[in-house]
Amino acid sequence: MEQISDHLFRHKNYNFLVGLTTPEYIDSLDSFEIKDSDVFLVTYPKSGTVWAQQIIISIHELHGNQNKYSTNIERMPWLEYKTAEYTLLPSPRLFASHLPEHIMPPGVKEKKAKVSTL
Repeated sequence: MEQISDHLFRHKNYNFLVGLTTPEYIDSLDSFEIKDSDVFLVTYPKSGTVWAQQIIISIHELHGNQNKYSTNIERMPWLEYKTAEYTLLPSPRLFASHLPEHIMPPGVKEKKAKVSTL
C-alpha cells in the first residue's frame, strides 16, 4: 500500500479512498465466493452508475425479488467497501463496483454471474 494523500491510498495499481476500505479487504476479494446468481454492475466513476443501479434494482424487483432496504447502497452494495456480511445476502445478490478487472474476484469469470459494464 502506498499512501498518496490524506484521503487516498494506492493498492494493486489502483487508488482507493482512505477509511472506506483497506488493503487487507481488497486482498480478501481473491477468495470472495461468487454465486452463479450474482449480478455485478461495474462502472467508471461518474458514468451513470446510480442511474444503472436503479434500472437493475427495478428489473430485480419486477421479478418478485422484493427488498426490505430503501437505499442503493443497501440494495446494491459496493463490492470494494465492506458494508454488510455479503455471504448472508439472499440470492440473487446485487453488487456495484468501480474495480478494474484485475482486482475483481476471480470467480466472476469462472461462474455464471451476470456482469453489466458502463
